[in-house]
Amino acid sequence: MSDTNTPVLLISSDAALHDAVQTALKAEAFDLTSKNDSIVGMNGTAHPLAASHDIVVFDAEGFEGHTKGAIEELCAKRATGAMMIALAHDDLPLSKHRELKRLGADEILPKDCVAEELLPQLKAWKDRRLAAMPAIWTGQATEGKIISIAQARGGVGASTFAVNLADSLLGRSGVLKKTSKTEVCIVDMDFQFGSIAAQLDVPESDALWRMAMEGTLPDAAFVEQTVIKLDSGLSVITAPARYGPLEAIQPEQIARLLDALRKTYDYIIVDLPHALVSWLDPILSRSDRLMLTTDVTVPSVRATRKLMDFFLAEHPDLDIELVALQEKKPLVLGSHHRAAMELLERKFDHWVPADKRAAKDALDHGKPLSQVCPRSALSKAVCKIAVGTRAALPPRFNAAHPGHMA
Repeated sequence: MSDTNTPVLLISSDAALHDAVQTALKAEAFDLTSKNDSIVGMNGTAHPLAASHDIVVFDAEGFEGHTKGAIEELCAKRATGAMMIALAHDDLPLSKHRELKRLGADEILPKDCVAEELLPQLKAWKDRRLAAMPAIWTGQATEGKIISIAQARGGVGASTFAVNLADSLLGRSGVLKKTSKTEVCIVDMDFQFGSIAAQLDVPESDALWRMAMEGTLPDAAFVEQTVIKLDSGLSVITAPARYGPLEAIQPEQIARLLDALRKTYDYIIVDLPHALVSWLDPILSRSDRLMLTTDVTVPSVRATRKLMDFFLAEHPDLDIELVALQEKKPLVLGSHHRAAMELLERKFDHWVPADKRAAKDALDHGKPLSQVCPRSALSKAVCKIAVGTRAALPPRFNAAHPGHMA
């Protein structure tokens, strides 16, 4: 990023749009380069321009045919860490919204109110970029990544997946793989029926229950007192030992909890409840990725589609990955796989095979798969997902703490 003004590139053949963007960025710390043309019309000359700008804003109206390929190539040739913003009319269908995200757009903003929507997005990007750089003068680290785990229906192994993903994200190395390269915390937000304490053989804590009932706003001290640190290096915040009404938790409490955790951990895995409650909003708005788990049965796939549409309606830019649990990735897709993907209008991002024996052994021992049956197909599948996740969402202390995995 530039030490002074942030370079912004705008590509559009709409003169009125250029005027609106120029007005929105006037007197702000952005250097705007305007190209009054379409991406296709620039015939490849947009690529070097995109590579030299921190933020690229492009008009995505009527993207079809050759335009799709041009958008995908432009996004692929962006500068490292650059942000791609597509502008479209407010009535853009959800399917087109998803396609733009697939092509590489980070944000999709409405053209009709670009003056109100664009500047906050650019400022938020600058804040995130600053947070991603080591703050040399203050000694502060970058913020951690939040990965939420949701389930289309109960009983498919979503919590088991969450526990073992958190364990795999530790990236242990060294003799007997006892040295963790990252700091990871898993939070069991299934307030009433959470099972993570049992899976990791740790005592349930009433900290979240007291927080909810007493109206406490959590901070760093609350996190330090609440977290249980395992010998493996994994940190855990368990669901309460006693029942409490889901509505007792306030969104502000969840927001404060997650903000405090991001200052301490590289990855925060949040195991969501199988309920749609108001305090999901601060979790989803802070999630760098949401992994939506399901099996491929018809009822589950239908529930997955409804849940995905619900999440995207409120958070259209939410990065969702679909995880097919209890299903080995097929060499050739079966008819039920194709039917599921047709209903979902997208492919599954990950496949995790069923391995009841390995899952049972890990549960009986109260330990992650990596410590009980690391060579099982289930363990290997989750480890592969963790490797991809670390690559897509790098951990915090890359420069401040060279030992951490990039």
